[in-house]
Amino acid sequence: MKYPRLRHSQSSTKSCKLMASPVVRIFALSILGGLIAGGILAAASLIIVQPYTNAIADLVIDELVADGEFDEEEFDSQMQSMYRLQTLGSVAAGLAAGALIGGTYVAGKQLNAPMRHAIVIAGIAWFVLYAVPSVKYPPSPLTFFHAEAANSFYPLSIGYAAVSGLAALGITIGFRKISRKNKIFGMAATYLVIVAIAFVFFPEYDPDSSYPQALISAWSASVSVAMTVFWFSAGIICGVLWRFLGRTDKPDPSVAT
Repeated sequence: MKYPRLRHSQSSTKSCKLMASPVVRIFALSILGGLIAGGILAAASLIIVQPYTNAIADLVIDELVADGEFDEEEFDSQMQSMYRLQTLGSVAAGLAAGALIGGTYVAGKQLNAPMRHAIVIAGIAWFVLYAVPSVKYPPSPLTFFHAEAANSFYPLSIGYAAVSGLAALGITIGFRKISRKNKIFGMAATYLVIVAIAFVFFPEYDPDSSYPQALISAWSASVSVAMTVFWFSAGIICGVLWRFLGRTDKPDPSVAT
């Protein structure tokens, strides 16, 4: 009867050691940081983006009324569904960002200078997964109100972002064993060549729209601001959490942040 109890005690000790591992703690804190950043994204979307969304929605209503196709109850239901999806999307984006930032930091096997590493990782992720794809396919509010626009836009945007992300990942792995000090320039040049080729071969997306271009551009700019705030807040929050809660021992004051 004593042996099972001993094994249980040993198992509990291993579990405690696992949870106390800096790697596990850092990854868990990264998920927490990502969730907080997701909340910031949801708030930014509500404060910065929604006023432009509402202005475009008014134009859509006018268009539907003119065509005799406006159903107030159906339209309100569509808008509510859109806002719920935006909130859920913000949470999902936060989880993904936290996992990406934490996983990249842990994979680097250099658990020092957490603040600097977190901001750099978040900045690269923002550039590769949002900024570069947005140059080819800027965010379009038409995707919220027209199914045809959404069916055309999202496969192209997600596909180009996948090419950009996979190119960055492949280049990082490929150049990892190269010890030259200037390899960063070779990595950047290789990445830019790949995304430039993809830019040429991916089809254009230029939907017809009767809405004022100034309003469409303002909406796209507000989305870009919200996404920039999201990615860099994720990096800063993760860096702060790693710096003060991610170590099992007392931090060395001489380590740079």
